[in-house]
Amino acid sequence: MRHSLSLAVALSAACSSAPAERAPDSAPAAERLAAADMAAIRATDSAFATAMGAGDAAGVAAIYLPDAHLLPPEAAPVEGREAIQQFVAGLLGAYHVTIVVSADEIEGRGDLAYARGHYTMEGVPKAAGTPPLHEEGKFLEVLRRQPDGTWRYAVDMWGPNAPAPAPK
Repeated sequence: MRHSLSLAVALSAACSSAPAERAPDSAPAAERLAAADMAAIRATDSAFATAMGAGDAAGVAAIYLPDAHLLPPEAAPVEGREAIQQFVAGLLGAYHVTIVVSADEIEGRGDLAYARGHYTMEGVPKAAGTPPLHEEGKFLEVLRRQPDGTWRYAVDMWGPNAPAPAPK
């Protein structure tokens, strides 16, 4: 009986809940992203939009880490900078793209951050008979700070705000 009680006490202690994690707003100021990091993350989004508008697939891909993951809607994940460049080149080969990216929230600690926001994209077809694009949507990016202080996308996920198509 003594072993059973000791085992019950030990299991009870082991199964007790861990201390609650601190909410992001309660983190000490030293752990929060500096204003320079927030500005650099916004600059990353601006560089992305500029490269897309210039039709520069290599410039877009350079904003991603070499082992980044692109998670497009209704498509398989695209992994690695080279594959991301090819994916973007397909879009930019068919359209002159204008995109406006706006981060609604940026949060992070140390060398890792995320940005959540919304975008509007317009695509003017390069070939006759191709329909124009207009898309409004939301995104979530995971970024990693580089040794030079720039931030690069590690994971990029987005989706249009349009309702999902009805099942057939």
